[in-house]
Amino acid sequence: MGREDWYRNKSWDDATEAAFRTKLARSRTSRPQYLRIQASYLTEASPSTALQLIEEYFDTGDESDVSNALCARAEAYLTLGRRAEAVAAYKQALQWEEAHPRRISTARTDLPKLVAQDRISEEYDYALDILATRFSPMDHQFPSTRYLWNGSCALIVYEQGRVVEAREFAERALRAAMETESPFRYHRTVGVVRDTSDDFGRRIKRIAQPSRVRSFLRLLSRK
Repeated sequence: MGREDWYRNKSWDDATEAAFRTKLARSRTSRPQYLRIQASYLTEASPSTALQLIEEYFDTGDESDVSNALCARAEAYLTLGRRAEAVAAYKQALQWEEAHPRRISTARTDLPKLVAQDRISEEYDYALDILATRFSPMDHQFPSTRYLWNGSCALIVYEQGRVVEAREFAERALRAAMETESPFRYHRTVGVVRDTSDDFGRRIKRIAQPSRVRSFLRLLSRK
């Protein structure tokens, strides 16, 4: 096991937990971070364990990684199908970041994407406000950020009936997805969009380039 592998386990059983606890007991200063990081690796494979570790993180009283811990909690809730609690956890992360603007998590993209993807209409305005107020021009350097930002906007405003705006956002999202390099010379693949084949990506494509068949059917329905 490598130096950092002990708190990055992707599966969990009694033996894994015992080894983790042994190492954790020896840590004097980084215990909260180890708990939070290990939880983030288990949000899909073992969400209940992830939630337990996040509770342990908060019990330490650490205040340096709160928003990331709340994001891990949200991800675990989503795996368990507890969407309302996931939304609440993301909102808590965003509220915490208001008071700690130098501590930024993925909540500002994760929540709008969730709202857009799952058509959570009561959160549309909140999600759009986050997208409008929590990003600076520098934050849009990575293609993946521009893809998620524009894609979330596209899906939400389309549901609101703002079709022209939605198409513009969707086209920008797809342009970002086509980029094969990040702007950083020595990290060319960091922040590149890996996959657009999920439901989020398919809906963006439909908005940007509606099929000729659907357009033809629309014309027929007007006659």
